[in-house]
Amino acid sequence: MIAVMFAAVLQSSPQSVTLKIDGVERTALVFAPAIPSPRPPVVFAFHGHMGTSRQASRSFEIQKEWPNAVVVYPQGLPTPSPLVDREGRYPGWVLDAEETNRDVRFFDGLYRDVIRRFNADPKHVFAMGHSNGGAFVYTLWALRGGLFAGFGSAEAAGARKYSLQPKPIFVTIGSRDQLVRPAVQHLSFGDVLKVNQAAETGSPFGAKGSLFKGKVPTVLWEYDGGHAFPRDSVPSMVAFFKSLL
Repeated sequence: MIAVMFAAVLQSSPQSVTLKIDGVERTALVFAPAIPSPRPPVVFAFHGHMGTSRQASRSFEIQKEWPNAVVVYPQGLPTPSPLVDREGRYPGWVLDAEETNRDVRFFDGLYRDVIRRFNADPKHVFAMGHSNGGAFVYTLWALRGGLFAGFGSAEAAGARKYSLQPKPIFVTIGSRDQLVRPAVQHLSFGDVLKVNQAAETGSPFGAKGSLFKGKVPTVLWEYDGGHAFPRDSVPSMVAFFKSLL
């Protein structure tokens, strides 16, 4: 059973959304399109472990780069992380590819409500995330891939965990990431190229990206940095999403 409550606010501010999923209250921040359109695209944006929807909305700022879109920032629940939080005291996302995955069920509820409430275009739905949120993108790809036009995953790995079907994706990797080792991320990206039947060499895409053509397009955006989310990748990521419309 899903109960929905929206708090009306100014268009430039996010709407606070509460859903009850299997008896548990879940929340998200939703930015309505600043430039209205009859069938807006949707971007679901997932924070990293220990993050919040509010922090992600300020860090990613997808809503500023794509004012025509509905942008949804879900809030995770306390979740164990083998890398940084073994006791599960801080918010994150469950990465199990099971239909019982609480966070996939949370996404299902948000997806249905956002499409209905904003008359959004179900053919142009995207998901992106950073770190644990970026890994959760691969979980959604595995379990709900047919609902998405494309993905974005920053400083994360996970492609080799799942059986995936070709789908456009924009991947960022920092060369000095101390949490998710770049070598591990590159192995995951290699699996993405295989899934997407992509060329071995790419062509320039934006300031730091390479576009690999194949059955579907794939972008690798590399930079000299650590695990922090690379805010300057967002214009190129949004441009990639727009190219899929």
